[in-house]
Amino acid sequence: MPDTFNFPYKKVYSSFVEFKTIIDESFSGKEQRRDQWTNPRRKWQVELELNKINREDLVNFFIAQRGRLRAFYFIWETDKGGDGKTYLVRFDIDELNFNVLPKGYSTLSIPVIQVFE
Repeated sequence: MPDTFNFPYKKVYSSFVEFKTIIDESFSGKEQRRDQWTNPRRKWQVELELNKINREDLVNFFIAQRGRLRAFYFIWETDKGGDGKTYLVRFDIDELNFNVLPKGYSTLSIPVIQVFE
């Protein structure tokens, strides 16, 4: 069973809904369109402000997922503008970059993308 992203994030500052449409053109010039995915894929940009302990925990979580290799659960919280639903997602990056502030606090933004089993 996948892990759950249990880090106190500040906000989700962008959310995307994406479809994958294939367009085929015949010799007559007419287009045929079909969907490659049966469901839309969602993406989020999650902003976090972490203390030193939470930052180390997030790094360990990122390592356990091996970057964007393994999926985990993400709850888009209603008080952060979300719908309260739990989504199966992956990190959409293989590298974490932190802005380290005084006293060990850090800020970062992480893109996550919905996956389907």
